[in-house]
Amino acid sequence: MSGCLQINSQSWTLCGSDGMKLFLPREHRDRCIYFQANWSFVPAAVAATPPSPAAPPSPTAAPPPLRLQIIGCVPGLSDWRDLENLFLGYHEPPDGKQLEDTRGPDLWIWPPGETKPLRFGSWETDLKFGERHGTEFEFSLEAIIPSERASKFRLDLSLKQFFQQPVPPDWELPEWVNEVTDQMSFSGRVDFRDIFCSVPINAARPLEWAQQLARRELAVEEFGPCSVHEADCPGKFKLRDVSSTGRVVLLPMPPA
Repeated sequence: MSGCLQINSQSWTLCGSDGMKLFLPREHRDRCIYFQANWSFVPAAVAATPPSPAAPPSPTAAPPPLRLQIIGCVPGLSDWRDLENLFLGYHEPPDGKQLEDTRGPDLWIWPPGETKPLRFGSWETDLKFGERHGTEFEFSLEAIIPSERASKFRLDLSLKQFFQQPVPPDWELPEWVNEVTDQMSFSGRVDFRDIFCSVPINAARPLEWAQQLARRELAVEEFGPCSVHEADCPGKFKLRDVSSTGRVVLLPMPPA
């Protein structure tokens, strides 16, 4: 687990992650595999300050972390290893492969102590999976929020292009066409840890059903210890967010 986050001029250091999850069954309309990843960060200055040896550790003294979550989709993914060098975004890929009809993931940022995400729905995101190392992928995420005038100007351009109306050439565009009010970058590694599989409530052998689906849909060869979670079972999973049947099988990747 590694990574560093930059939001505008402030730097943050990674302090926790629960890895990346993939969800099955895939969405039938566009044959998409959805994924989710979560991280937590502390200010870089806090992470760089060593604890005092004279003071015992106090959990109440720890500052609340900044939390980052992304949820995205990959159309037509048939092998989890094909995430390597894949680009998902709003802009032209700098390198690597890009699938058709893709977009960057949705982004949630919760500043320390806040319950509402920072300007949710306004971020334009570009995500690049890099080289694979076992179940880990090199990972970079860029996100911006255009200024109000830049956003309006680009929307007008898009509408003119859609209706096949003339648009000005690049050299006549205003200097502020790419102006942004907020920007974020995150780079590091993300670990593919789990598959969440929504299982029919009448499946007699839910573990075997889910494992067979993961082998067929994502070419997963091995699993760690798997578990079944019912809707009324207490735990850390919000089953209604990932299952319409009330039964989820958690398929972890095998330990390295």
